[in-house]
Amino acid sequence: MKIKQKMAVQTRVLMAGAAIAALSAGAAQAQGDVIIVTATKRPQTLQEVPIAVSVVGADAIEKAHIQDLFDLQASVPSLRINQLQNASQANFFIRGFGNGANNPGIESSVGVFIDGVYRSRSAAAILDLPVLERVEVLRGPQSTLFGKNVSAGAISITTKAPDFEFGGAAEATYGNFNQMLFKGTLTGPLSDTLAFRISGSTNNQDGYYTNQLDGSELNERDRWAVRGDLLFEPTDALSVRVSGDYNKIDEICCGTIQLQNGPATLAIGAPPPFGLGILIDPAGDRDFSVAIDEEVRNSLVGKGASIQVDYDLGAMALTSITSYREQSDNTQTDADFSAAAIATNPQTKAYETFTQEVRLASTGDNAVDWLIGGFYFDEEVNSTRDVVFGDDARNFFNLLAFSPAILAAAPATGGSALTLIEASTPFPIGTFFTPGTGIFGEYMLDNRSYSLFGQLDIDITDRLTLSGGVAYINDRKRYTTNETLTDQFSAAGVPLLIGVGNGVIAQGALAATLAAPPFNVDVSDPANIAAFAAGNAATFAAVQAGAQAFADANDTDPAVNPLLGLSALQLFANPVNVPDATNPLDDGLRQDDKVTYTVRLAYELNDNLNTYFTYSKGWKAAAVNLSSDTRPPDPVTGFGREANPEDVTLYEFGLKASFDGGFINFAVFDQTIENFQSNLFVGTSFVLANAEEQRVRGFEVDSSWRPFNPLLLTFGLTYLDPEFKSFTNAPCSTFAGLSVPACAVPGATSFDASGFRPAGISPLSISTSATFTQDIGENIQGYVRGEFLYESGTQVVDNVSESIAGRTVENLNISAGLAFDSGIEISAFVRNAFDNQWLLSAFPSVAQPGSFTGYLNEPRTYGVTLRASF
Repeated sequence: MKIKQKMAVQTRVLMAGAAIAALSAGAAQAQGDVIIVTATKRPQTLQEVPIAVSVVGADAIEKAHIQDLFDLQASVPSLRINQLQNASQANFFIRGFGNGANNPGIESSVGVFIDGVYRSRSAAAILDLPVLERVEVLRGPQSTLFGKNVSAGAISITTKAPDFEFGGAAEATYGNFNQMLFKGTLTGPLSDTLAFRISGSTNNQDGYYTNQLDGSELNERDRWAVRGDLLFEPTDALSVRVSGDYNKIDEICCGTIQLQNGPATLAIGAPPPFGLGILIDPAGDRDFSVAIDEEVRNSLVGKGASIQVDYDLGAMALTSITSYREQSDNTQTDADFSAAAIATNPQTKAYETFTQEVRLASTGDNAVDWLIGGFYFDEEVNSTRDVVFGDDARNFFNLLAFSPAILAAAPATGGSALTLIEASTPFPIGTFFTPGTGIFGEYMLDNRSYSLFGQLDIDITDRLTLSGGVAYINDRKRYTTNETLTDQFSAAGVPLLIGVGNGVIAQGALAATLAAPPFNVDVSDPANIAAFAAGNAATFAAVQAGAQAFADANDTDPAVNPLLGLSALQLFANPVNVPDATNPLDDGLRQDDKVTYTVRLAYELNDNLNTYFTYSKGWKAAAVNLSSDTRPPDPVTGFGREANPEDVTLYEFGLKASFDGGFINFAVFDQTIENFQSNLFVGTSFVLANAEEQRVRGFEVDSSWRPFNPLLLTFGLTYLDPEFKSFTNAPCSTFAGLSVPACAVPGATSFDASGFRPAGISPLSISTSATFTQDIGENIQGYVRGEFLYESGTQVVDNVSESIAGRTVENLNISAGLAFDSGIEISAFVRNAFDNQWLLSAFPSVAQPGSFTGYLNEPRTYGVTLRASF
């Protein structure tokens, strides 16, 4: 592949000392009660660093039984992660901002980094966490130092490095749903200068959804991972760490519930001839049951390698991380989420990603500290996405196209407008929605990006520091699409409905005129019309001409042409592949660049109280719709296959106070994203659009207090007040969950959503925990830990009303354990102890108007863990 060829050339450069990955920020380590972070790429204590950052250490991760990033949400109130229709699709949000999971051409606004290596896709970040040191969440735009796709924030995961002393650990967990989780790590020296660590894990669990159709289970766990590290330290000045990992997921996921069943869904369950007579999932039940006909299998493989070099040059230090990763996703989804064989949605994605960054920074205690660096990113994406009609598609769409008037006028059609159209055109009867037809797409994206950045920290006085950073970011995307549409009904488009509808209108107008005075013809019998025409040729011709004139004048009016309503069943637009030879502007090339910067003033009021003010600009690269919904820009709305880059502006004031036994940090912020990239499913397709300006104002509290030695308390709070400050051309379909008078006007496709509140953002989020640790005798230490997350009520998504899809989160996690001096530990845990339910996301059911579907959180899980360390 092309990237592999590039890597062969560039490796020689890297071996000369050039490289570092997109982020080594947020690395933290506990030193007593002091937490060291490098969120500005310099070692500072958590209380000194003038950035809003949350740190979850190894001890909390272990005691809380945090297995993946989804579990981490309960510890960081500003963070939200939503699981969508398969295991590879998850959305990350910080302070309410985030996007990117449902489309390989749309990158996330929240960057995820593992040991400084940027994981560009959520599929590469949702795995079970390896053996960890810590996880840090940096809130707000980080583009100046960390690149193009951290406009909302960053998540940094740091694993345990090899140790020059032999050691290791092994653990086994057994829980409900027959969960069996095994983890192990082994580390030690290979020589005086070379150490190793090898780690691995397996995670198997039965599904907690049941398919009513065949009794099979969904939302299972079947994944494993292995990781190896070598640490080479030939001198005190040089350190080289080489890492490699391989992971695999092979799971059936993800189940949904029906929030509301409209007429189309009810028609699936109704007995023939009124429906298909196929089992449907009752609306409103939350018993984790589904009714689908397709196995929703997910197969993901990720592998990669990285090299980190740290070299102390005396007055300065060089750091280098190079990485190469491959990620493949193969998924099969029941596109209609029902037991009827209406449509399937197979997808494949393959990513090859190469990154390198070089950074040089001053060291020591200086009045002026400086840092310069450069970052290079090269990724090739190859994907396919098909929507294929099944055996029940024709019968289902016949139900949606049924008309009593057509049945009366043309009994041979069975009342189906589809059959009427076929009979009125050269299309053979049964052409539309034939099994095996649909849309088939192949997509390629070559994304190259680089940035140059630098920062100065100037100590104006012993207590006042002025920091300024600037970055130039350049991003180029080349993409191609190759789509084939075999769905003849969609391919014919609205002109088919106008043409056939014209004849229907003309016939109706003719019959209505003849039936009225002065003609009074009994038009229920065609022979009467023929007799009138034979005996009154001139009059009949005049009436017929008038009826045709009426049809010609009204065949595009939905109130007159009944067939225009069938355009909702034309699920796919005719493909316009890229590059488009007929449109030089649609050439499959997107080139953008941006200068971002940060200005920060930090003041140490006293030894225990620090304050700071930040003005920062962030940036997220342009997005491309790589799916069957991709199309050239609409001349009216401007929505199309591309969305412009996001520009982020942040004003933040922070106060950090430390005291005996703890700390409390406070931040108030005003964060605005211009050209926010909105990508929302509207029932049969996704709409990619830019909101001119989305804003969130709020404040955060992050605190820890040890009132007495055995007890540790934490408290975090986030308050968010978001709005679309400017969204003058918002798609009506995107906001279908709201009552918008402008969209009630026939033919309206967009409206001014300025001032509306974006859905999915809880005004108030609170995360708190209490851990009580106590020695029991001389050889045993025990602990009890409770953790509670609360998120206030909100509408889940913009296009489903809050009355159907609202969310309030109340989640309690409990754990307890005993640790013996011999290295043996035993613990028990309960997550979601009250077995509460809330919606992660929701959407209009596919091709079923009036129906809505949602994703539920996990039910209560519990288990016991046995761990041995040496």
